[in-house]
Amino acid sequence: MAKLNWQRQHIILTGAAGGLGAELAEQLSALGARVLLLGRTETSVQDLAQRLQQPYLTADVTDARGQQQLLDYVELWQHTKTPVTALINNAAVNSAGMLSQQSTNDIAQVIQVNLIAPMQLSALLMPYLNQKQGWILNVGSVFGSIGYPGQSLYCAAKFGLRGFTQALQRELGTHSIRVMYCAPRAIATSLNDPLTTAMNDATGSSVDSAGKVASKIIKQIADAKPHQVLGWPEKFFAWLNGAMPGVVASSMKTPRKILYRLTQELGK
Repeated sequence: MAKLNWQRQHIILTGAAGGLGAELAEQLSALGARVLLLGRTETSVQDLAQRLQQPYLTADVTDARGQQQLLDYVELWQHTKTPVTALINNAAVNSAGMLSQQSTNDIAQVIQVNLIAPMQLSALLMPYLNQKQGWILNVGSVFGSIGYPGQSLYCAAKFGLRGFTQALQRELGTHSIRVMYCAPRAIATSLNDPLTTAMNDATGSSVDSAGKVASKIIKQIADAKPHQVLGWPEKFFAWLNGAMPGVVASSMKTPRKILYRLTQELGK
Protein backbone atom coordinates (compact mmCIF):
# COMPACT_ATOMS: atom_id res chain seq x y z
CA MET A 1 0.00 0.00 0.00
CA ALA A 2 1.24 3.51 -0.87
CA LYS A 3 2.36 5.70 1.99
CA LEU A 4 -0.42 7.94 3.26
CA ASN A 5 0.01 11.56 2.20
CA TRP A 6 -1.34 13.51 5.16
CA GLN A 7 -1.29 16.78 3.24
CA ARG A 8 -3.92 15.37 0.89
CA GLN A 9 -6.18 14.25 3.72
CA HIS A 10 -9.34 16.19 4.59
CA ILE A 11 -10.64 14.58 7.78
CA ILE A 12 -13.90 15.00 9.66
CA LEU A 13 -13.23 14.63 13.39
CA THR A 14 -16.19 14.31 15.76
CA GLY A 15 -15.78 15.20 19.41
CA ALA A 16 -12.96 17.51 18.40
CA ALA A 17 -13.03 19.69 21.52
CA GLY A 18 -12.62 16.82 24.00
CA GLY A 19 -9.32 15.63 25.42
CA LEU A 20 -8.56 12.96 22.83
CA GLY A 21 -10.22 14.94 20.05
CA ALA A 22 -8.09 18.01 20.68
CA GLU A 23 -4.92 15.90 20.70
CA LEU A 24 -5.90 14.22 17.43
CA ALA A 25 -6.63 17.62 15.91
CA GLU A 26 -3.27 18.96 17.10
CA GLN A 27 -1.23 16.05 15.78
CA LEU A 28 -3.09 15.73 12.48
CA SER A 29 -2.69 19.47 11.89
CA ALA A 30 1.05 19.19 12.54
CA LEU A 31 1.21 16.50 9.83
CA GLY A 32 -0.40 18.89 7.35
CA ALA A 33 -3.91 17.41 7.16
CA ARG A 34 -7.02 19.55 6.84
CA VAL A 35 -9.32 18.65 9.75
CA LEU A 36 -12.94 19.71 10.16
CA LEU A 37 -13.33 20.12 13.91
CA LEU A 38 -16.82 19.01 14.75
CA GLY A 39 -18.37 19.69 18.14
CA ARG A 40 -21.53 20.74 19.94
CA THR A 41 -20.09 23.66 21.92
CA GLU A 42 -19.31 26.77 19.90
CA THR A 43 -16.71 28.35 22.16
CA SER A 44 -14.42 25.38 22.73
CA VAL A 45 -14.36 24.14 19.15
CA GLN A 46 -13.99 27.68 17.77
CA ASP A 47 -11.01 28.40 20.02
CA LEU A 48 -9.31 25.19 18.93
CA ALA A 49 -10.01 25.92 15.26
CA GLN A 50 -8.51 29.40 15.53
CA ARG A 51 -5.38 28.09 17.22
CA LEU A 52 -4.85 25.32 14.67
CA GLN A 53 -6.10 27.33 11.67
CA GLN A 54 -8.60 24.61 10.80
CA PRO A 55 -12.28 24.75 9.76
CA TYR A 56 -14.92 23.93 12.33
CA LEU A 57 -18.60 23.13 12.51
CA THR A 58 -20.86 23.42 15.54
CA ALA A 59 -23.51 20.76 15.13
CA ASP A 60 -25.22 17.92 16.96
CA VAL A 61 -24.64 14.93 14.69
CA THR A 62 -27.08 12.80 16.66
CA ASP A 63 -29.99 14.58 14.98
CA ALA A 64 -31.06 15.04 11.37
CA ARG A 65 -30.33 18.76 11.28
CA GLY A 66 -26.74 18.32 12.43
CA GLN A 67 -26.18 15.49 9.97
CA GLN A 68 -27.51 17.65 7.13
CA GLN A 69 -25.11 20.45 8.14
CA LEU A 70 -22.25 17.99 7.88
CA LEU A 71 -23.46 16.67 4.54
CA ASP A 72 -23.69 20.23 3.20
CA TYR A 73 -20.05 20.76 4.19
CA VAL A 74 -18.93 17.56 2.45
CA GLU A 75 -20.80 18.44 -0.73
CA LEU A 76 -19.33 21.94 -0.69
CA TRP A 77 -15.82 20.49 -0.85
CA GLN A 78 -16.60 17.54 -3.12
CA HIS A 79 -15.39 19.05 -6.38
CA THR A 80 -12.46 21.05 -5.01
CA LYS A 81 -8.78 20.10 -4.82
CA THR A 82 -9.27 19.00 -1.21
CA PRO A 83 -12.46 16.89 -0.97
CA VAL A 84 -13.29 15.10 2.26
CA THR A 85 -11.33 11.85 2.45
CA ALA A 86 -11.92 10.47 5.93
CA LEU A 87 -14.04 10.27 9.07
CA ILE A 88 -12.89 9.72 12.65
CA ASN A 89 -15.82 8.81 14.89
CA ASN A 90 -14.36 10.00 18.19
CA ALA A 91 -17.27 11.70 20.00
CA ALA A 92 -18.24 9.87 23.18
CA VAL A 93 -20.25 10.24 26.36
CA ASN A 94 -20.53 8.01 29.40
CA SER A 95 -22.84 7.52 32.36
CA ALA A 96 -21.05 5.26 34.80
CA GLY A 97 -22.75 3.56 37.71
CA MET A 98 -25.29 0.88 38.57
CA LEU A 99 -27.78 0.18 35.79
CA SER A 100 -30.67 0.47 38.28
CA GLN A 101 -29.71 4.12 38.80
CA GLN A 102 -29.57 5.05 35.11
CA SER A 103 -32.46 6.99 33.59
CA THR A 104 -34.01 6.18 30.24
CA ASN A 105 -32.42 9.40 28.94
CA ASP A 106 -28.97 8.29 30.16
CA ILE A 107 -29.35 4.99 28.33
CA ALA A 108 -30.57 6.61 25.12
CA GLN A 109 -27.84 9.27 25.08
CA VAL A 110 -24.93 6.86 25.61
CA ILE A 111 -26.15 4.52 22.86
CA GLN A 112 -27.02 7.39 20.52
CA VAL A 113 -23.68 9.21 20.76
CA ASN A 114 -21.34 6.23 20.98
CA LEU A 115 -23.01 3.82 18.57
CA ILE A 116 -25.91 5.09 16.50
CA ALA A 117 -24.31 8.37 15.41
CA PRO A 118 -21.09 6.67 14.16
CA MET A 119 -23.20 4.21 12.18
CA GLN A 120 -25.33 7.00 10.70
CA LEU A 121 -22.34 9.19 9.83
CA SER A 122 -20.50 6.29 8.24
CA ALA A 123 -23.48 5.43 6.06
CA LEU A 124 -24.02 9.10 5.19
CA LEU A 125 -20.43 9.74 4.07
CA MET A 126 -19.54 6.41 2.46
CA PRO A 127 -20.70 7.42 -1.05
CA TYR A 128 -18.30 10.40 -0.93
CA LEU A 129 -15.38 8.58 0.69
CA ASN A 130 -15.63 5.70 -1.76
CA GLN A 131 -14.78 8.03 -4.63
CA LYS A 132 -11.55 9.15 -2.95
CA GLN A 133 -10.24 5.82 -1.59
CA GLY A 134 -11.19 7.14 1.80
CA TRP A 135 -11.15 5.70 5.27
CA ILE A 136 -13.10 5.59 8.53
CA LEU A 137 -11.69 5.07 12.01
CA ASN A 138 -13.99 4.30 14.93
CA VAL A 139 -12.63 5.04 18.39
CA GLY A 140 -13.83 2.24 20.64
CA SER A 141 -12.62 1.03 24.02
CA VAL A 142 -11.31 -2.06 25.80
CA PHE A 143 -14.81 -1.97 27.30
CA GLY A 144 -15.97 -2.97 23.82
CA SER A 145 -14.42 -6.38 24.54
CA ILE A 146 -14.72 -6.71 28.32
CA GLY A 147 -17.97 -6.30 30.25
CA TYR A 148 -17.07 -4.30 33.36
CA PRO A 149 -19.04 -3.48 36.55
CA GLY A 150 -20.46 0.03 36.52
CA GLN A 151 -19.98 0.47 32.77
CA SER A 152 -22.97 -1.41 31.36
CA LEU A 153 -24.11 1.44 29.09
CA TYR A 154 -20.66 2.26 27.78
CA CYS A 155 -19.85 -1.43 27.28
CA ALA A 156 -23.08 -1.97 25.35
CA ALA A 157 -22.30 0.93 23.02
CA LYS A 158 -18.65 0.00 22.47
CA PHE A 159 -19.37 -3.72 22.03
CA GLY A 160 -21.83 -2.62 19.35
CA LEU A 161 -19.32 -0.27 17.72
CA ARG A 162 -16.72 -3.03 17.56
CA GLY A 163 -19.23 -5.43 15.98
CA PHE A 164 -20.39 -2.78 13.53
CA THR A 165 -16.80 -2.04 12.48
CA GLN A 166 -15.94 -5.70 12.01
CA ALA A 167 -19.06 -6.38 9.96
CA LEU A 168 -18.48 -3.31 7.77
CA GLN A 169 -14.87 -4.33 7.17
CA ARG A 170 -16.04 -7.74 5.95
CA GLU A 171 -18.81 -6.19 3.88
CA LEU A 172 -16.45 -3.85 2.04
CA GLY A 173 -13.40 -6.09 1.71
CA THR A 174 -9.98 -4.67 0.92
CA HIS A 175 -10.71 -2.77 -2.28
CA SER A 176 -13.03 -0.09 -0.98
CA ILE A 177 -13.13 2.29 1.96
CA ARG A 178 -10.70 1.27 4.70
CA VAL A 179 -12.47 0.84 8.04
CA MET A 180 -10.49 0.70 11.27
CA TYR A 181 -11.18 0.30 14.98
CA CYS A 182 -9.00 1.39 17.90
CA ALA A 183 -9.72 0.28 21.47
CA PRO A 184 -7.86 2.42 24.03
CA ARG A 185 -7.81 1.62 27.73
CA ALA A 186 -8.59 4.41 30.23
CA ILE A 187 -7.57 7.88 29.05
CA ALA A 188 -7.00 10.92 31.25
CA THR A 189 -9.81 13.13 29.90
CA SER A 190 -12.92 14.91 31.14
CA LEU A 191 -15.00 11.93 29.94
CA ASN A 192 -14.08 10.29 33.24
CA ASP A 193 -16.65 11.26 35.86
CA PRO A 194 -15.82 11.06 39.61
CA LEU A 195 -17.02 7.45 39.90
CA THR A 196 -14.93 6.27 36.94
CA THR A 197 -11.87 8.10 38.24
CA ALA A 198 -12.35 6.63 41.72
CA MET A 199 -12.76 3.13 40.24
CA ASN A 200 -9.55 3.53 38.23
CA ASP A 201 -7.68 4.69 41.32
CA ALA A 202 -9.07 1.98 43.59
CA THR A 203 -8.37 -0.86 41.15
CA GLY A 204 -4.94 0.47 40.13
CA SER A 205 -5.95 0.72 36.47
CA SER A 206 -3.41 2.29 34.14
CA VAL A 207 -4.49 5.56 32.54
CA ASP A 208 -2.89 6.82 29.33
CA SER A 209 -2.47 10.44 28.30
CA ALA A 210 -4.63 11.67 25.44
CA GLY A 211 -1.49 12.60 23.50
CA LYS A 212 -0.13 9.06 23.69
CA VAL A 213 -3.40 7.54 22.50
CA ALA A 214 -3.70 10.08 19.65
CA SER A 215 -0.23 9.18 18.37
CA LYS A 216 -1.12 5.46 18.44
CA ILE A 217 -4.31 6.12 16.48
CA ILE A 218 -2.47 8.18 13.87
CA LYS A 219 0.13 5.44 13.42
CA GLN A 220 -2.67 2.89 13.02
CA ILE A 221 -4.22 5.01 10.26
CA ALA A 222 -0.87 5.43 8.50
CA ASP A 223 -0.27 1.67 8.66
CA ALA A 224 -3.86 0.87 7.59
CA LYS A 225 -4.15 -1.51 10.54
CA PRO A 226 -7.76 -2.72 10.80
CA HIS A 227 -7.88 -3.29 14.58
CA GLN A 228 -5.80 -2.54 17.64
CA VAL A 229 -6.24 -2.70 21.41
CA LEU A 230 -4.00 -0.37 23.43
CA GLY A 231 -2.34 -1.24 26.72
CA TRP A 232 -1.14 -4.29 28.61
CA PRO A 233 -2.62 -6.32 30.31
CA GLU A 234 -5.85 -4.89 28.81
CA LYS A 235 -4.99 -6.34 25.40
CA PHE A 236 -4.56 -9.78 26.98
CA PHE A 237 -7.84 -9.56 28.94
CA ALA A 238 -9.71 -8.48 25.80
CA TRP A 239 -8.46 -11.64 24.09
CA LEU A 240 -9.10 -13.81 27.15
CA ASN A 241 -12.67 -12.56 27.54
CA GLY A 242 -13.39 -13.74 24.01
CA ALA A 243 -11.74 -17.13 24.52
CA MET A 244 -12.64 -17.89 28.16
CA PRO A 245 -15.18 -15.36 29.48
CA GLY A 246 -15.75 -17.35 32.66
CA VAL A 247 -12.14 -16.80 33.72
CA VAL A 248 -12.48 -13.04 33.31
CA ALA A 249 -15.87 -13.04 35.05
CA SER A 250 -14.31 -14.65 38.12
CA SER A 251 -11.77 -11.82 38.30
CA MET A 252 -14.52 -9.18 38.57
CA LYS A 253 -15.39 -9.84 42.23
CA THR A 254 -13.04 -7.15 43.52
CA PRO A 255 -14.11 -4.45 41.02
CA ARG A 256 -17.74 -5.27 41.81
CA LYS A 257 -17.18 -4.80 45.55
CA ILE A 258 -15.34 -1.53 44.91
CA LEU A 259 -18.20 -0.32 42.70
CA TYR A 260 -20.78 -1.01 45.41
CA ARG A 261 -18.69 0.80 48.02
CA LEU A 262 -17.94 3.82 45.83
CA THR A 263 -21.55 4.07 44.71
CA GLN A 264 -22.61 4.55 48.33
CA GLU A 265 -19.74 6.90 49.17
CA LEU A 266 -20.29 9.14 46.13
CA GLY A 267 -24.07 8.99 46.33
CA LYS A 268 -24.41 7.63 42.80
